[in-house]
Amino acid sequence: MLSVAGADHIITMDLHASQIQGFFDIPVDNLYAEPAVIKWIKTNIPEWKDCRIVSPDAGGAKRVTSIADQLNVDFALIHKERKRANEVDRMVLVGDVNQRVAILVDDMADTCGTICTAADK
Repeated sequence: MLSVAGADHIITMDLHASQIQGFFDIPVDNLYAEPAVIKWIKTNIPEWKDCRIVSPDAGGAKRVTSIADQLNVDFALIHKERKRANEVDRMVLVGDVNQRVAILVDDMADTCGTICTAADK
C-alpha cells in the first residue's frame, strides 16, 4: 500500500517484531531508540547509577537487560497474567526495586494499562 502511494523507502523506530520488515516490497530501515534512551537516563535522572530498569512484562526482558547492562545496573521484570487482551488479572514483581528509582521500559503502549499498573507495584 505504501509503495503504491509512491513510497520507495520506509524508516521505522523499534519495530515490535523485526520480521515485520519482510512484509514490505521496498527497503525498510528499522532504527533503535535505545542509545537515545540511555543518554536521556544519564542526563535526566541523577540517581541513575542506583536505579533498576524494569520491564512490565516478560516479553521485554531482552530489552531491559540490554539497557541495564549498558548502564551497569540491575533489572527487574513483572510477570503478568491476563484474563483477556488489554486486561491484566495479576502482576508479580520479580527483582528488587525497594528504595530505588525504577525506570519502566516498554515497547508499545495502546491503553497504557500495563505500565500504569506496573508503576503501582
